[in-house]
Amino acid sequence: MVGKEYNRGADRKGWEILFDLKRKISPLNAVVWTQFLSAFADNLNFFLIVGLVKRQGASDPDGMVTYIQMAFLIAYVILAPIVGAFADKKAKSHVLLLGNTLKATGILLLLIGLPPALCYFFVGVGAVVYSPGKYGILSELTKTEGELLRANAQVEGSTILAILLGTVAGGFLAARSDLPAIIVCLFIYLLSLAMTFLVPARQGNPSIRYREASGQFFQDVVKLFRNRRSRFSLIGTGAFWLTASVLRIALIAWLPLNLGIVDTDQQSMIIGVTALGVVASAWLTPKLVPEGRLYRGFFYGIAMVGAVMAANFTHQIWLTVTLLFITGVMGGIFLIPLNTILQEEGKSVIGSGRTIAVQNFVENTLTVIGLFLYLTLRQMNVPVNHSVVGIGAILTLFFIYLAFQFGAIRASYSRKEIT
Repeated sequence: MVGKEYNRGADRKGWEILFDLKRKISPLNAVVWTQFLSAFADNLNFFLIVGLVKRQGASDPDGMVTYIQMAFLIAYVILAPIVGAFADKKAKSHVLLLGNTLKATGILLLLIGLPPALCYFFVGVGAVVYSPGKYGILSELTKTEGELLRANAQVEGSTILAILLGTVAGGFLAARSDLPAIIVCLFIYLLSLAMTFLVPARQGNPSIRYREASGQFFQDVVKLFRNRRSRFSLIGTGAFWLTASVLRIALIAWLPLNLGIVDTDQQSMIIGVTALGVVASAWLTPKLVPEGRLYRGFFYGIAMVGAVMAANFTHQIWLTVTLLFITGVMGGIFLIPLNTILQEEGKSVIGSGRTIAVQNFVENTLTVIGLFLYLTLRQMNVPVNHSVVGIGAILTLFFIYLAFQFGAIRASYSRKEIT
């Protein structure tokens, strides 16, 4: 009897702590913290797998890492037709909860010794479920374009800070031992999962039917590409993530050749400099790209391409680090406004969750193609420097297309001001 009373008291105390946290942490900040922890674990996980592959003595560890990265991204491509409808049907907080649960399960599979590619694919399934909830809930928690822009800056800034810290922590742990890194990664996923309970559960649209929604997915793709602003955003963000993913893989092979850096922890810190630049961009974006002029982020994307190409030809560590930091800053100022444009347009055209599902599909399809091209060049024994230049040339073609669209996008904002 005493034990039962004690348990009731402990339960009440737990609920009181949760209620107190809900009062102290705003719903938006809860989303930011949930995303920070989840992204931190995602990137710790990546370098954990890099360390595993290197210790297993694979004949082509860089190629193996590329395949593993592709396994993660293919989950986005396969599940895209259904996850947007799932995010719109369910409460977004419940979507975040399920996504983190699936990610944690992927790490548990790694703990019991299953192949890294299979485990990372499972983490990718969690990520593709999680993503529409993460972005879709922002439009529910904000009221104006300015609020949504600032919320995107917070989420992107915290995400890139998490990438930076998770990259450094993953490189540090991966260089030493596998088991502690796996346990730390699992713990952080569970902590992120716990934070989702502080996000309000706002009812979704229960009338959505998955079979109909999955059949409509490619119609959604067509609708967003017919919309001038959302098309501009989809191509721009896809180009950004293609660059980021290929650059991260390429640097693992490039750093030993050009700078003689072979330690995983040192490589992770240098790669993390780009993420540090994007953290800075979260603070700069609302100042440099004002509300109502979001299209101006395009100019910073051009600067990002220039910094990536220049970094490829450097042989001094201080110059490489500087150019990678500039790449992060320019890339972030390019990305954040484009995400805001897409969320605004997509919410009115097809719904927020379905919009993010289409965005994930487009971005990750382009990224898988980019990684496949990079891997093909590597298998043809093309030097890493030349491979990066080839990917940079493809990126330039995307920006040439965006440049032709820029005038019409700017004019559409001018018409919006007049009306």
